[in-house]
Amino acid sequence: MRISLATALPGIMLAVLIGCGESQPATSTVATTEAAEPAVEVANTVCPIMGNEIDLTAVSAETLVEWNGKKVAFCCPPCNDEWVKLTDAERADRLANPPSHGE
Repeated sequence: MRISLATALPGIMLAVLIGCGESQPATSTVATTEAAEPAVEVANTVCPIMGNEIDLTAVSAETLVEWNGKKVAFCCPPCNDEWVKLTDAERADRLANPPSHGE
C-alpha cells in the first residue's frame, strides 16, 4: 500500500509537536489546525483532463505546466501527459469548461 506525503504529513507534524512526551504550550497546536497555504498560484482548481479537484498544497513540477502565461495544474502526472496532446483551442476549452469528475 502506498501512502502519499499529503496523507502522512499531518501525522508526522503531530509526532513532531508531541515530541518525546515533553509538555508543549497550547499555542503549539495552532499549526495543526490551520489550512496549508498553496505551494504555487495556479490558473485552475479543477484538473482540465479528469475533472478532479486539485490539492494545491501538493502541486509539483510533475503536475504543473506553464501555458499562455498561466500555470496550469493537474491532479496527477498522466494528466500532464494528456495535456501535451491537446491543441491550444482544446486546452483553452478544458480550462474554461473542465470535465465533470470521471467524464
